[in-house]
Amino acid sequence: MRVSPQDLSNSLKKGLEPVYTLVGEESLQIQELVDQIYDKAKSEDYLEKTNYIISKQTDWTFLKSSSENYDLFGAKKIIEIKLIGSGPGVAGSKALKDYAINPDPSKILIVSAEGLERKTHSSAWIKALEAAGCLLLINPITLNQLPRWIVETGKKYQLNIASEASNLLAEKTEGNLLASLQEIKKLALLFPDQDIDISQMASSISDSSKYNVFDLSNAFISGNKERTASVLESLKAEGTPETLILWSLSRELTNLFKVINQKSVKGIWGPRHYLNNLEELAKKVALSDLKHALQQVAKIDASIKGSGYQDPWQAIRELTITFKQEHLV
Repeated sequence: MRVSPQDLSNSLKKGLEPVYTLVGEESLQIQELVDQIYDKAKSEDYLEKTNYIISKQTDWTFLKSSSENYDLFGAKKIIEIKLIGSGPGVAGSKALKDYAINPDPSKILIVSAEGLERKTHSSAWIKALEAAGCLLLINPITLNQLPRWIVETGKKYQLNIASEASNLLAEKTEGNLLASLQEIKKLALLFPDQDIDISQMASSISDSSKYNVFDLSNAFISGNKERTASVLESLKAEGTPETLILWSLSRELTNLFKVINQKSVKGIWGPRHYLNNLEELAKKVALSDLKHALQQVAKIDASIKGSGYQDPWQAIRELTITFKQEHLV
């Protein structure tokens, strides 16, 4: 069954599907929809979650065992499979098609696919997953569409953003969703439950903090741990939400994963110095360390949402300090 991203909430009200497949270009858009599915699943006692970051070395037997060995005690679980920049491969395609024939009734499978080629949308494994559950094809938000996205996102934070103000923010963030979201969250703190006109927006933008999440991203990717720690502590002191910081780090790790897999920075947006840092870092980081870091991101995300046992800020600190420790000076 194919469902538009806008209709997901209505679909979830009718009940959960055994399989959800989300295909898009922007991780923030995908994650927002995945969160909706998680919230609904959590309300129906799906409290355990396992994440798999797929690479060429992935052993897909985990999916086969999930479908063949039903939990005798009926424990409800969520399995999330993340495809970043490339499809599942021959073995993965077969595993997904086989699972779709007979999904485990005690589990929900979420397959999130970021940055896949458009021709992949008609592949056999996607068609099989669509037949077994729900498929969402997520179109990227264009620069012309961004003002409307800003207005709609503002409503989620109890803000009524005027069209002139949303146009100004879209212009200043140059189409970057993460930067736009950071500004909306700051507005929610400065002007709670208020109408936001162009003067308030201009004031908020001009009064930007000493650091933003992009300073954190650049420090993290460049391997400068002292600056990374300094920026992180500054963001914490300024009240930057953990979710926003985690999104930023997750985005950089995802981009790094893409570079390692495709051996180029093709399809990744950013200034030349940023892309150069990504290329250099890709040569120094072991894929196993990168996959471990992405797994840590998933655990921190669970803690932020109340289903984990870590202190989110401490876990984020540890991630930024320990990542690539053995590979960079």
